[in-house]
Amino acid sequence: MSVRTLPLLFLNLGGEMLYILDQRLRAQNIPGDKARKVLNDIISTMFNRKFMEELFKPQELYSKKALRTVYERLAHASIMKLNQASMDKLYDLMTMAFKYQVLLCPRPKDVLLVTFNHLDTIKGFIRDSPTILQQVDEAFQQLTEIYGGLSAGEFQLIRQTLLIFFQDLHIRRECFWKHMQETVHSCLPGVGNYMEDRRRRLTFHYVYPFETFEFCTWAK
Repeated sequence: MSVRTLPLLFLNLGGEMLYILDQRLRAQNIPGDKARKVLNDIISTMFNRKFMEELFKPQELYSKKALRTVYERLAHASIMKLNQASMDKLYDLMTMAFKYQVLLCPRPKDVLLVTFNHLDTIKGFIRDSPTILQQVDEAFQQLTEIYGGLSAGEFQLIRQTLLIFFQDLHIRRECFWKHMQETVHSCLPGVGNYMEDRRRRLTFHYVYPFETFEFCTWAK
């Protein structure tokens, strides 16, 4: 088991959560200012500096129950409230999507590129919030510094640790996926050429069988 796996697991699952929430807020025609506040609050909490410092320390993975609790708290860190059924399906979608992306990676090191792609998208949600953007940039820098120099063998161990974590998570895929499209625009060079690597995108088109979100009182 790799003690460098937790940050990648946390950031990728968090990225999937934000994708899904963004789509649901759009689908329910939530006003833009309120939708932005929901995402800003969650991202600000997710990239809290003290939490990031602890997250990047070498450590074992959280238990499945503990990790699920972390995301429940994150999802409710804003003016939005989800009912239990919606939270269950949200978490299932998050884990299903990232598990599939890990399986698609042709090289173990590509897990890091998937993480960079998630962070790029998260930054797109907060482009008008410079303080939160700086928090994400700091996490991006930590990822580059810590993982950019790892060997292929270390990334292989990280990938194996992720797959072991996901191996007991069996989700009925037909319940959650409408269709899925993989777009590969280039080969995957080394992590050092990240600006080229980022051209590779995995695009997933989701179907969301959620009940309508339940919102608490909106902040003024």
